[in-house]
Amino acid sequence: MSNVDQRPSPQEVAHLFLTPRRPAQVEALVLPGIETHRLATPEGELVVQRAGHGPAVLLVHGWEGQACDLAAMAPPLLAAGFAVTAVHLPAHGDSPGQQSSIPQAARTLRAAAPQLGALHGAIAHSVGSAVLVEALHAGLAVQRVVLIAAPAYYERYARKVAAAAGLDADGTEAMLGLLSGRIGMDVREVSLPARAPLRHEPALFLHSGDDRVVAIEDSLMSAAAWPGARHQRVDGLGHRRILFDPAVVAAAVDFIASTC
Repeated sequence: MSNVDQRPSPQEVAHLFLTPRRPAQVEALVLPGIETHRLATPEGELVVQRAGHGPAVLLVHGWEGQACDLAAMAPPLLAAGFAVTAVHLPAHGDSPGQQSSIPQAARTLRAAAPQLGALHGAIAHSVGSAVLVEALHAGLAVQRVVLIAAPAYYERYARKVAAAAGLDADGTEAMLGLLSGRIGMDVREVSLPARAPLRHEPALFLHSGDDRVVAIEDSLMSAAAWPGARHQRVDGLGHRRILFDPAVVAAAVDFIASTC
């Protein structure tokens, strides 16, 4: 059998792209008085963990992550007088489902908005940043946002998966078409730099210069397109260590608590 015959089909690659790997063990976010809620939405059930009292701050993890990924943010937010609302995105963590996408996860967040209540702020990581911005574009109301290691173009990452799987140019275009049908919109439209000029929320972008998963150029483009946004570069923290760095955590919490 030839190597060409062994290549996966566009259908198989599209399925792979939309199927997050589950962690070996789901780890709950551990906080004093935390409660777990299962919110029913037309897009499916969304599992949310809540703790604290005061203005709510939404925590949104990235692809193949779970709520505890942003655990370092929670105690200082609680200490600053905020409540924490951490989500398990569809097909992630404790939330049910086998497949997900940025638009589908964003629709779920938007649909859950009445049950989430008023949101003072949101802190999102990686693909969670794109999910949050798509949800904002759909009408989710948040007063201030922090976007950590935010990717710019969904299409670019779909093409990387297609290339890694060995699809040729025609196969890649077929895969992109399949994705667009399955996620309910053209994959090319899912672009943070394209959404950014329409945003009005104060925004802080945080990104490490050595991030090998999402290049810092992605967030620089998005921040430049977002009116009034700030961009803070750090170094040596990669894609995930950045979530636990004390200086990054302090910058995120201080921005959420700021009134200017």
